[in-house]
Amino acid sequence: MRSASQASQNSGFPGSLRGSECEPLLIRSRTHAAAVALVALALAGCPRVPPPDLSRDPAALLDQVRAAQARVQRVRGSARVKIKSPGANGTVTEFAAAEKPDRVHLETLDFFGNPAAVLVAADGRFAFLDARANVFYRGDATPENVSRLLPVMIPVEELVVILCGSAPLLPGTPLEVGVKDDLLLLTIGLGDLGQRVAVGELAAIEWSRLRRALHGPGSPGQDAPAYDLEFGIFRHRAGVRFPTELQLDAPAGQARVQLTWRNDLEVNGRLDAGLFRLAPPKGARVVELARGAAVPATDLPIEPRGNDAPGERVPRRDDPR
Repeated sequence: MRSASQASQNSGFPGSLRGSECEPLLIRSRTHAAAVALVALALAGCPRVPPPDLSRDPAALLDQVRAAQARVQRVRGSARVKIKSPGANGTVTEFAAAEKPDRVHLETLDFFGNPAAVLVAADGRFAFLDARANVFYRGDATPENVSRLLPVMIPVEELVVILCGSAPLLPGTPLEVGVKDDLLLLTIGLGDLGQRVAVGELAAIEWSRLRRALHGPGSPGQDAPAYDLEFGIFRHRAGVRFPTELQLDAPAGQARVQLTWRNDLEVNGRLDAGLFRLAPPKGARVVELARGAAVPATDLPIEPRGNDAPGERVPRRDDPR
């Protein structure tokens, strides 16, 4: 009967190799590690450049961006939404569906996964159910009403573009194209307004800044009249490069919204038309809003935020999944 040490000497496991037999493996391992280190150093020294298929002509690049935006028409899925504003500070779970140009469905879920509030807008009309108060509102799809679940006011068409993974574009003139690392910076002008968008692989917008020029003595030179956007954790879905994280900053309103899509995200999937219709449930009090009237403030089931690091940013990296 063989001893355990004899069996080990004749087995095929690496642990059975004696010193002289281990040496080639160690040499190969060290050689591989050195090669990996050299490759890493070489990559670190390589300059990051924008994709060569992106145009340096402002008008042509704007056309490429618009074409990339047009490839996403609808989206749906659940998400975690972090809100930081003077009126709210915490996290909510949201189900969202959007279809261009102006259809949106938002459900804020309570701690047990039940809808606490449902908002629907389509074709210029708006409906909102405060499920906990059992009150149903309907009226015009004004920015105030459509943004009832957000700390900033956004027109429904812009909200749909953002949910579809991009930034609303200023309807102005493309002025110039700059380069920053592996991104092209496209500047669009309209009167005193200027928008700069960072364009990356497949003409996807990675961030957007909108500024307004201020004139007169003592003026700061410019301000941020709307909101800034950043997109990150890009994945390839339905043939497009789609961001699964976004951050919206509204400096004037001291508000920030961060949305992270979950794994049930669907891009360009079929959406039931019933998602964008909302009828009052049995027994709910129905409030018909006068033209231009807004929905009263609603308490949302917000989980208190932890100690997030100040100024946290959405990471830009691509996820290969």
